[in-house]
Amino acid sequence: MKKIIFIFFIVINSVFANTSIDSLLENYQDSSEESLKTVDENLGHVFIYSQKDIKLMQYTKLSDILKELPLLNYNQNRYGVPSISLPGSKTTVGGFVRFFINDHEISSVHTQSPFLSWGDLPLDIVDYIEVYYGESSFSLGNDTGIYFIRIYTKKAYKENGNTLQTDFSKRGSNEQSLIHSQVFENGWSYLAYVKNSNIYDSDTYKNQTLQNNAKRRYLYFDINNDTTNINIGYADVKKDNFMGLSLDVVPNDGEIVSKDLFIDISKKFLADESLKASVSFDINEREYSEKNDQGIGLVPVIDLTKMGQTLPKEFKENLKFTKLQAHLSKTYEYENNSLLFGFNFSNKKYKVKNRKTVNFLNQEIDQGKFHDFDQERVYSLLFQDKYNFNDNMTFITNAKIDRYQRSGYLEDTTEELYRVGLIYTPFENFGLKTFYTKTYLPPSFYNIDFVDKKDIYLDSQKYKIFSIEGVFTTEKSKSRLKYNDVKIEDFVYLTPVGFVNIDHTIKTKGLIFLYEYLFSNNKKLEFNYYTTKLSETLNNSNKGGYLKYMSKSGKFEYFTSLIYKNSYRYLDVRVPSSFDLSFGVTYNYTKDLSFSAKAMNVLDKSTQSLYKDGFPGSDFAFEDYGRAFNISMKWVF
Repeated sequence: MKKIIFIFFIVINSVFANTSIDSLLENYQDSSEESLKTVDENLGHVFIYSQKDIKLMQYTKLSDILKELPLLNYNQNRYGVPSISLPGSKTTVGGFVRFFINDHEISSVHTQSPFLSWGDLPLDIVDYIEVYYGESSFSLGNDTGIYFIRIYTKKAYKENGNTLQTDFSKRGSNEQSLIHSQVFENGWSYLAYVKNSNIYDSDTYKNQTLQNNAKRRYLYFDINNDTTNINIGYADVKKDNFMGLSLDVVPNDGEIVSKDLFIDISKKFLADESLKASVSFDINEREYSEKNDQGIGLVPVIDLTKMGQTLPKEFKENLKFTKLQAHLSKTYEYENNSLLFGFNFSNKKYKVKNRKTVNFLNQEIDQGKFHDFDQERVYSLLFQDKYNFNDNMTFITNAKIDRYQRSGYLEDTTEELYRVGLIYTPFENFGLKTFYTKTYLPPSFYNIDFVDKKDIYLDSQKYKIFSIEGVFTTEKSKSRLKYNDVKIEDFVYLTPVGFVNIDHTIKTKGLIFLYEYLFSNNKKLEFNYYTTKLSETLNNSNKGGYLKYMSKSGKFEYFTSLIYKNSYRYLDVRVPSSFDLSFGVTYNYTKDLSFSAKAMNVLDKSTQSLYKDGFPGSDFAFEDYGRAFNISMKWVF
């Protein structure tokens, strides 16, 4: 580790001349001013996507940003839904990333992943995005996680008008959105957003068509004044199930329907607004259906000794999930300490409204619950102290205790989380940030549903994370080098017969280098490269990066980007490197009317994901997405 830091010092000092960090922040102020008001350095290592970045790069969906983030793999799963995995690994449903819209977490109660309902979250409602590598639940009281992505929506006091946007892309896919906002004299304001998407997508496997068409609708309200925020969000999706659970990969028929609604209310009290309370309620209803003449790999119901009676050829389920959460926190300043005390409560419920299968004897079977784990209450106490030793050095300590009360066979447990950190700026243009974190990830309802029937009790995954980051700035540039060392006990892994805890320690180390150069306030170059080492056999890329350039000249805005992921071999399958080349241009006809064109994955060399054909099955690789072209119009009135 000392060698890494020493090399970093030598390279940086040999390339750049010393200058003030204030001048860099002044140059960046226009693009990240809003985020500087909300960014919380205590949460971990942060990457910011400003409104200017989103606009110049023509990021239209959350997925456009997620697929370029370092130390992550962004792939597609068997359901045609995006999934995030750690470098070198591939998961069907990743649950280690916490997603927020403003103060509200939108991750699924069932899987702890947001992607079915919110993965294609449109960014025309988004003001800016903060991505943290670090445990967020210490100060926010939410479910534990390794990455924390906070999406800040636009506010009425900035918009105060109407925006209409329409998009068209390949195969007739189309999207329409409308924003309406208004500010009242009494201090209240509101913003309303509605979007409709029709996505037409398909691919071919073994000369058969895999359908992945989708219809999505989003509805969002933001109502607030100086101390009160009310967020209401709704998303529904009706889509084909792509490969689904079919043993031969190509189902005869299948569909996924999901409807997700949340209401979140938060308020600040006292003259200094140091007391904050919030309450939220989520409800999600999901339907799944599939038919396949070659059988459906529904692990919870299959008995290998009675395949004819238990292997389904038809499957239908209708599920309902609810979550009630309340949070109370108080900040307090004492001498050189900034203290935070908090309490959090959540109650999650899982209801099977209907679940039936039809076997190869044409018998319809009411499956009901796979397990009796259908409710979970969590009580949390949290503490944070930010101690300013002097103007250049800050110590951070966090502690959190979570008490789980669970229904069914899962035991009640108490989990403890700790973190210590240091932020040190020995020079005005150089700073260091380091954390050591002990945290965990509990098993989700989805993990328990698909657990290995030979060992149905899953332990929480335990994480120990060390990270250190160095940042160096000049008048025009910013360089960052980040190193992390992660050890995972009881990692939850999906085998052909269900989820199990891995019986050994998984170790991974990663290094990220990021460089930004400002030619001017409207021209920026960004470069990123990361590499990781994993103690396990690779089944996904473990190295990657991007190069992107964005600019504005007169009435034109344009960008180009290249996202790279390295090749790898898994058993007999070799997956080639991916080179996702995209570029686009926007013409601002007037300040209120603009037209955009964007080409994506021009080289047709996207990332690929591993799948299995048959049971237990042979492995094969399949591309995550193809070429795409999009044109759009935006009108502000």
